Amino acid sequence: MPRRQRRRRRLPGSYAGTPRTKLPFPINIILNQKFFYTFFIVLMIASMGAVGLGNFSGSNNPGAPIVDSDVTPAPTVANLLSWPEGPAPVIDATKPYTATIETNMGDIIIELATDAPSAVNSFAFLAGNGFYNDTAFFYVDRDYFAQAGDPNCSTGGDSFCSGTGSPDYALPLETGGLSHVQWSVVAPAVGAGDEVHGSQFRILFADDARLDGTETVFGRIVDPGSREILSSLQNFALCSQVDSDECVEGQDFSSTIVIEKVTVRPA
Repeated sequence: MPRRQRRRRRLPGSYAGTPRTKLPFPINIILNQKFFYTFFIVLMIASMGAVGLGNFSGSNNPGAPIVDSDVTPAPTVANLLSWPEGPAPVIDATKPYTATIETNMGDIIIELATDAPSAVNSFAFLAGNGFYNDTAFFYVDRDYFAQAGDPNCSTGGDSFCSGTGSPDYALPLETGGLSHVQWSVVAPAVGAGDEVHGSQFRILFADDARLDGTETVFGRIVDPGSREILSSLQNFALCSQVDSDECVEGQDFSSTIVIEKVTVRPA
């Protein structure tokens, strides 16, 4: 029995033997999936390349800090008196430096030690940022030492001078080869650990070998004129620090030496 041939169903409006109509440009391109994906990938790669080149050509990499021979770092805008992260490097630790402390009684010149680079760098960093400007020697004992470096002991400030102020960091103890002899410049110890003060310093009026190895000796005063200025000082103590009949009430620094500016330069 012969098979019955199936009749192909025609869609409404179509005619047998009529060729399929091509879609017009650009619809035929848009509906071509292969072309669309290829075009999209090329476009993304080109965009990423343009952004990368733009960032590279417009970048400004500051690089490593450059040590300036004048040691004059720019002031910190946020808080001039506080650097919890510690001092930035501003000196060449292999070279000798001198510090000139300009005071209301004349200049005091310090020869800074090369075997105490952390203390010398901190002193130079703070000096370059104006940390010591208009601060007083808040304690003077003619038989022992004169001490300065508290930022709160300022002649023009409203802060309370207690003799405990700091730049909010301490330094590692550096014993080096220097001893506590007369006219030494010393960073005092902090507590009983292996750290010394970040900003405060003492100038010794007498030898004290008992403190060798416990504090950082980072300089010495050899200039005769500087020694004469220091020798002319009178005893001075803040009431907040020493309770005695000779204590100076309030923040009257007229009888002590006041630092106007400190400058550190290569020797």
